[in-house]
Amino acid sequence: MLKQMAYLHFLLFWICTGSTLAGEPVFPALVSVDRNVVYGSEQEPMHRVDIYRPRPIRSSTESQKEPLPAVIFIHGGAWTLGDKANDAVHAKKLAARGYCVLSINYRLAPKHRFPAQLEDCKLALQWLTDNADSVGVDAKRIGIWGYSAGGHLSALLALEADKGTPRPVACVSGGAPCDLTRFPLDTPTLSGVFGGTPRSLPEVYRKASPIVHVSEDDPPMFLFHGSKDWLVSDDNSNAMKQRLEEAKVAFEYVSVPNKGHLATFVDMETVERSFDFLDLHLRPDSAWRRDGSSPK
Repeated sequence: MLKQMAYLHFLLFWICTGSTLAGEPVFPALVSVDRNVVYGSEQEPMHRVDIYRPRPIRSSTESQKEPLPAVIFIHGGAWTLGDKANDAVHAKKLAARGYCVLSINYRLAPKHRFPAQLEDCKLALQWLTDNADSVGVDAKRIGIWGYSAGGHLSALLALEADKGTPRPVACVSGGAPCDLTRFPLDTPTLSGVFGGTPRSLPEVYRKASPIVHVSEDDPPMFLFHGSKDWLVSDDNSNAMKQRLEEAKVAFEYVSVPNKGHLATFVDMETVERSFDFLDLHLRPDSAWRRDGSSPK
């Protein structure tokens, strides 16, 4: 399974570092990028973030100096591979809509076992919150976006309520393994990530499952999943949807018909819907929103 994920995310890297996607322009002239900004330890090469910002369309005004809403992007790759460049197309598109977008790298397994990946995501969110003024963002309007393993990490980041640490205002989680206890008990598939099988480490797998952390005070969530995802079954997002409903957490769920794991990630209509959701909670006056719908 990890080999299949590696192949898929190689394709993601190849597609998403290009200048176009499905015939859609990326509008690079509208976006500036600061690459490899340190968000944690200078000595840790994975503690780097690319920061995308909208370029001013006209001469500077006071309104253009107002802090921007921000979204942290977390790449996929089975927690073992991938790069912040995988999300470049999506990050540029969202930045062009008026966001400061931070696409992060994080430590990878098996060299760094879970929860190292989540710890780095929390570190990036804390860094952005602490440096909001210098980065030019509104610390009260920070969202999170992730797909696949990145969707798993984004959900955990939104749902785990660590005392004294910041939480995102809104979360997008796509194609995510929300319930790791669904893996066969003796499968070695994720042993390199979590340190053993589900049978040998049941509590580790349970605590690493976003679905067990849902509570009524969680931020609104946007879930999306391909109906023909053979890599991460949409049973995960359907179960998460049900759990959010039970906890009365605001959410939107999009089932992408007849599409698998990779095809769902590059389905721009669904991606734009996730951006509309972020607008609703982080930038409600946005001219980009296509309708006035509210989450459930």
